[in-house]
Amino acid sequence: MPKLSIIDFLRRRRKPSIPSNILKAGPVLNFREGVEIIVTYTSAADKMKFFSAFIHEGLQSGDAVWYIYPDEESETVRAKLKEHGINVEKYEKAGTLHMNSLTEHFMSDSEFDKEKAVQAALDFWNEAERKGYKHVRHIEDLGDFSFINGQWQKYVTNYWLDPIWDDPNVSEWVESKESGVAYKPFIIEITATNMEHMTETQVTEILKAFKGYTAPEWACIDLIEFMNSFSGSIGLDHERLIGCKILLEFDPVSDYEKVVDSLAKESMANVEPIFVFTSSTSSIHTHLDKRPTVKLFLTSISASTPKSAGENKVFLPATNVPLILDAVSKVLETYADANVCFVFDILSELLTSMGQEKTFIFLHHALDMLSSEKITGLFLLNTRAHDPKTVSMIRSLFNNQLTYGKEGLQAVKLPKVE
Repeated sequence: MPKLSIIDFLRRRRKPSIPSNILKAGPVLNFREGVEIIVTYTSAADKMKFFSAFIHEGLQSGDAVWYIYPDEESETVRAKLKEHGINVEKYEKAGTLHMNSLTEHFMSDSEFDKEKAVQAALDFWNEAERKGYKHVRHIEDLGDFSFINGQWQKYVTNYWLDPIWDDPNVSEWVESKESGVAYKPFIIEITATNMEHMTETQVTEILKAFKGYTAPEWACIDLIEFMNSFSGSIGLDHERLIGCKILLEFDPVSDYEKVVDSLAKESMANVEPIFVFTSSTSSIHTHLDKRPTVKLFLTSISASTPKSAGENKVFLPATNVPLILDAVSKVLETYADANVCFVFDILSELLTSMGQEKTFIFLHHALDMLSSEKITGLFLLNTRAHDPKTVSMIRSLFNNQLTYGKEGLQAVKLPKVE
């Protein structure tokens, strides 16, 4: 083990710093403007945590919000929103938050009234735009379609696939793109369904019907699958994953990016920020670049100072360990009260470019900074690129160890499962 002196190393050079304007607390559910999001859930999922975060982020950033919910939840949704820090009465009185049940929105005299629902949505969007809101955030939680006696086809055919939503010649709210059409950036919409009592065939049919919508800007989020997508694959649940520091040894010819992607999905579903440190040329960067809920710190040999490249991306000098550690410190300060997840896909890069001693300085200091039980850390290592002694020394720093290769994800050492 090399003799480490973190303080001496940091003092060899001027103390670096991440400018305050580069890193600031932002929305976790930072979905792209104009995107249509399909959410599926069952009673086992904490959907209100997810919905409340989406609503709260919108209200805080100057958006108007319309939340339509199942009739049987009329007495609970307001209480749940308040539990998650939303002053419902304040925002309803200001006209910023509009809430009603599915029956109130879709039904007239016990009949499905498509025209009424369409016009109400368009009126709300127009009024929000006239009042100067930045966006409209629209949530339609359809539950199990009991408001139309489970006849989901009626909703999809008569309402969802109405040409007014996706025909630029009919609707002012969509625009043509090379790949099809999309909502104008003013609209960010979630459509949610409860799949708990549906057969696998019914679920497949419903999702296929939703995909009949031609707009390209959409995403499907399965809260049940996503909430434990990474932790479940190693015999844990999300609560037991929180606070773990894990070494993941991977085969570089494998599709190991999927492991990090599953962790990103889990963080999103649990409304927890995730920060990924990786090379600007890595496959991890390529794989996660389109995920708006992932914050990327990209190391680059061409970067001499930190540089922001959009809301969720910062470039860092590849060999400046103190600066990388300062970025970690800034994240911890910014999200002091939150469960936060870190992914470090830079160990092999540091070992190759800076050597063993400085890499171990980084590792010791990073693990010390992430010691909180609220902080989860995943450290990736390409074991093929380094000698067995170095790999063994790195392993000795982690109580939790995984491998990923031809056999998929394997737990080598995971005390919480034992």
